[in-house]
Amino acid sequence: FFINIVITGTPGVGKTTITKVLAEKLGLKIIELNKFAIEVNGIMGYDAERNAQIINEKIIRKELRKILEKEDNFIIEGHWGEIVPKEFVDIVIVIRTNPLILRERLKEKGYKEEKIKENIQAELLDYCLIKAIEAFGEDKVFEVDNTNKEINVIVEEIIKIIKERKGNKPGEIDWIGTLGEKVKELL
Repeated sequence: FFINIVITGTPGVGKTTITKVLAEKLGLKIIELNKFAIEVNGIMGYDAERNAQIINEKIIRKELRKILEKEDNFIIEGHWGEIVPKEFVDIVIVIRTNPLILRERLKEKGYKEEKIKENIQAELLDYCLIKAIEAFGEDKVFEVDNTNKEINVIVEEIIKIIKERKGNKPGEIDWIGTLGEKVKELL
């Protein structure tokens, strides 16, 4: 089969780990957007205040297009998955994690408090999901909640979505509704 999958989500949700296992199971190649941006000179600078790279979307998109015009069977992974040219994308998986768990993961990874807050707010407000819908349309986008799930369970869930084109549609995961009063701890 020929397929290109985008896996996106807030930093720290487990995109890279999930992508590696999924790619191995399905025999797909991986494009990690962070590494790819560096390889194609798509980094314009660094935002010290936000502790983030400033990317040149135009260059990255152009270089992705060159590859995807010639080849299929990629998983393109990164928290700015929305920059992948739409016409080459078959399905988009947005990995979601309960913000309380995500906060702990980001602390373990050594993120600064300000960056943790920024990413938690992005997860709470469905930022990556909204960007994916805007870029690819609701029909191609599925959410996968990986909170407290084993990697194999998550990967099988994604494979099922790929095969059946059915799964959590955008909006089914609602952290603000789920967390209720605990949301205040995160803001």
